[in-house]
Amino acid sequence: MLNSPIRLFAPLFLIIITLPLSVFGQLERRTADIDESVSLTFMAPRNINLYTVESLSEGELHYSILHTFGPVNSGPRNLWGIDAGANVRFSFEYGITDKISLGLGRSSLDKNIDINSRVALLRQNPSLGMPVSVSFVPSAGINTVDPDFLPDNYIFTDRLNYGFSLPVARKFNDKLSLQFSPMLVHFNRVGPELNIVDTEVNTYYSVGLAARYKIKPRTALSLQYIPPLTDAENLNANLAIGIDIETGGHVFQMFFTTSRALNDPYLIAGDNGDFFAREFRFGFNVNRLFQLN
Repeated sequence: MLNSPIRLFAPLFLIIITLPLSVFGQLERRTADIDESVSLTFMAPRNINLYTVESLSEGELHYSILHTFGPVNSGPRNLWGIDAGANVRFSFEYGITDKISLGLGRSSLDKNIDINSRVALLRQNPSLGMPVSVSFVPSAGINTVDPDFLPDNYIFTDRLNYGFSLPVARKFNDKLSLQFSPMLVHFNRVGPELNIVDTEVNTYYSVGLAARYKIKPRTALSLQYIPPLTDAENLNANLAIGIDIETGGHVFQMFFTTSRALNDPYLIAGDNGDFFAREFRFGFNVNRLFQLN
């Protein structure tokens, strides 16, 4: 079992150390140029798992690889969950303009592939009296699990799921940023074959909360809270706390979370443990930002 983390981390380190030398001149991120708007509300386009209002600039590429491991309360024999293997998500997002980006991602949980967009609707701008930033994030995913593991009557549309979020955020000062995100997700078909809690409810709602507090110029504490608002059985809130470290073009995020899920539909509808009963997991994200033009 101890070899599994090595096999997991080796490709990640190879990607990092073999990045072309030509990107060194692009380590400092160029923020989206939208009037005199407030920028860098959050350190990355995601705050732990939640999409933020943080726009990509035109021609900017965001690559991320996200991980969650097994429960910490599995003890030292399992290296506090590390030996249980990881749920992994990788994604790409590209800035079409300073206000619109398109993304593609894949999660190992239910082998879900999704496409998404991020549209900046409003930007916090004190000179114009705009107190918050608002974005719209639609997504669509498909479960690509082998047909042998699904009921015989599964059709293509049964595999689809959808998500919508409306992040609203305010940067109060250089240290504190807060965001709430009304969220809706829908599974065309539910059942025991999916990694969700209630196998009879198709549509789920929540309002995700995100917070960032800088403790150093390139280091911040982060919080994520996604309470269940749907009338479904055995749903628990998702709670995560972490630390963000920004190193120019990279943002490293390390956190503890109650869910192994890494994307909106499964964060809301999936299994969440009791944080205070040590039913949480270690996870980390690597965010890499490239300016391609």
